[in-house]
Amino acid sequence: MVARLAANPTKNPLTIRWLLTIGRRTKYLKFRTPNYFLLVLLVILNLAACAPPEAASEQAIVGQWTNPKGGVIHFYADKTGFIPGDTGQTPAIPAVRFTFYFQDATHLAIMMDGQSPLIVEIKLEGDTMTWFTPENGAQFVYNRAK
Repeated sequence: MVARLAANPTKNPLTIRWLLTIGRRTKYLKFRTPNYFLLVLLVILNLAACAPPEAASEQAIVGQWTNPKGGVIHFYADKTGFIPGDTGQTPAIPAVRFTFYFQDATHLAIMMDGQSPLIVEIKLEGDTMTWFTPENGAQFVYNRAK
């Protein structure tokens, strides 16, 4: 194709000029490659610096939480938890150990032995954690114990 265009330069002179400047363009791109590399590196570092919401929630939930009715729940860094029993209730509520994980940034799954996971919508705002249950629309508010 280059030979045909070179034989008849009046047919498409822009294409010939473009083909003749490819060498200069590749030199230009090679010279500019470190700048492109720097730009790509900055984009990758910015994306890596942004922690996913799930990881932030898993770290933020660790600790002891209490509700106004006296309920206590513990979340540990190894994704386990503990709810102390309450013998003052009728019937008495036994202590429960559980594991948990985040399905996404707003849904927490709690798994107790022998039961299917309890999935609640969760909202963390500083030292306040609010649960919303989808079954009956109940809302539970917990505050971080100091």
